[in-house]
Amino acid sequence: MKIAIAQLNIRCGQIDFNLDSMKRMVDQAVNDKADIIVFPEMCVGGYLLSDLYLQKSFVSQLLNANEVIKSWSEDIGIIWGNISHFDDLKSNRDGRFNRFNTAFFAFKNKWVKKENSLLDGHYFKHCLPDYRFFDDSRYFKSGYDYALENNLLLNDSINPFIFIKDNKTVRIGLEVCEDLWSKDYLVDPTAIYIQHKVDFIINISSSPWTLNKELSREKRIKEHVHTHKENMVPLIYVNACGMQNNGKNVLVFDGDSTIYQKDGSVLGQLKDDFKEEVKVFDLDLKYSEHETSNKLLNALVCAIHEFDKQVLPFKPKWIIGLSGGIDSSVNVALLCMALGNDRVIGYNMASRYNQAQTKNIAFETAQKLNIEYHAGSIEQLVKATESTLEEYQIDPKEGLAYENIQARLRGHLLSSFASYKGGVICNNGNKVECALGYATLYGDTIGALSPLGDCTKLQVFELAKLINEYYKDEIINSNLIPTIKSDSIEFGFAPSAELRDNQVDPMKWVYHDWLVQYFIQYPSHHIIDWLKMYVTGEWKKTEIASWMVYYGLDNPKNFVEDTRWFMKSWHSAIFKRIQFPPIVTVSRGSFGYDYRESQIPYTENYEVKELFNQILSGGKV
Repeated sequence: MKIAIAQLNIRCGQIDFNLDSMKRMVDQAVNDKADIIVFPEMCVGGYLLSDLYLQKSFVSQLLNANEVIKSWSEDIGIIWGNISHFDDLKSNRDGRFNRFNTAFFAFKNKWVKKENSLLDGHYFKHCLPDYRFFDDSRYFKSGYDYALENNLLLNDSINPFIFIKDNKTVRIGLEVCEDLWSKDYLVDPTAIYIQHKVDFIINISSSPWTLNKELSREKRIKEHVHTHKENMVPLIYVNACGMQNNGKNVLVFDGDSTIYQKDGSVLGQLKDDFKEEVKVFDLDLKYSEHETSNKLLNALVCAIHEFDKQVLPFKPKWIIGLSGGIDSSVNVALLCMALGNDRVIGYNMASRYNQAQTKNIAFETAQKLNIEYHAGSIEQLVKATESTLEEYQIDPKEGLAYENIQARLRGHLLSSFASYKGGVICNNGNKVECALGYATLYGDTIGALSPLGDCTKLQVFELAKLINEYYKDEIINSNLIPTIKSDSIEFGFAPSAELRDNQVDPMKWVYHDWLVQYFIQYPSHHIIDWLKMYVTGEWKKTEIASWMVYYGLDNPKNFVEDTRWFMKSWHSAIFKRIQFPPIVTVSRGSFGYDYRESQIPYTENYEVKELFNQILSGGKV
């Protein structure tokens, strides 16, 4: 059996574009003598369509596409993902017309037969994810609900497809994405297909990539192998690539489509570089595995490139405030890698607090990247703002409000530059700054896209090194990249907003990076959990213990003071995060629609206060 895996770069909402790409791949697979070609989940219109799914006219276009694709199947079996709808079935739980996230299977212009089933050619996704940025139950009815409503046993609704070609018959199990991750659901489609003694299972996915996602999938495959032992069958995983977004989170898809043998080992796979590919595999042969490059760097470049192509097809200039700090230096390099240097314009907007060293770094970075670059001073605007404030009986004394004036003026200038240049603004904030509100609303929180909004400062440091390796040059000034040992960090030039004399960022790098991830990547974690770990001494067993000692947080008073500052900063910044630009999501917990927040003030209830008091009194620390 020769199977073509079509790792498609799906454009959300662009049905005709996707169909053209699919037809090209089908023709290629036919020429390569493939028996079946497999496309990803929701490949016709995209997966992350939000409430477009509720619009009947749009859904009608998606449904019409199914007949078009079926008409291509004269010489090859075609498996693809799209919506299905049935007039004679009950509506979805919201009372609107039913929609199923469906895997389709056609051959010879007909639906492929299913064993003991009245509904050929269709498999409904059974396990609907409703966590993180997934909201499947809002839009789809599950195969599980379909079985209940029609008084079907699950073994009768999850049936093998009987595919016959060239006098060969194979029994194929089709499932969709989350069905493979069935451990936390009431139904396990993989197990049911194995009970049906299928020859192999095909899982079509649109699975967004986040750090170490591939390791989680391998772990799930191994769990199935361990559970089913000698009864396990080969599994073919076909994933999307490219970028899709939900308005607040820009998600990337790495591809990494893989054929797993029954023992869980890899028979063959496509690249995991976030790019489109189609390749034919003979299930009787063994293929070499691909080499993986740095996926975080590739993910960010892919996100920028695809966001620009899909959301901004008018090819605007990308405007970036180039301060000479590490965040803007990394971002301008990412923009050039994704779009080319002719699409990027850097602006250095210095005040009297900006040091010559950072201004020189900005200039040198722009020169090395060969981008258009402009430098100037905002002092006249600051003075004009001071004069205007005085007219309104406000004395513009130096302090936080005065610092924010500078940041907002830079936001104003960047917006004006973008307007006159026909461009969009790149946001330079990182995840820790976003978490702690270390950014000025309408100043450095503006932008069309936040490439680093889900990257900790540590990850920004790592990206800087990778960018220099990529360019084989010191694009990111070495003074901006600290030397990090097991329990110490040394900067040539410490991170600073440069909004006052001798200012240094207040974050405790490494420790605060870790603490942000502790709370957001595991949303079940609460401040009480962390305080209890300190009270019992469990913190000493954590990976961050040496850094807590480095920053003097083994001293209870310092720990309490820092924790209160951290939590107050976190909660008071929620309103800023709500207004933050779309964030490129690369972690298992990203601000936006992934980690959902209500505007709740920071309060210390009785238990929190008691834990703080216990820590300060030396109880069991």
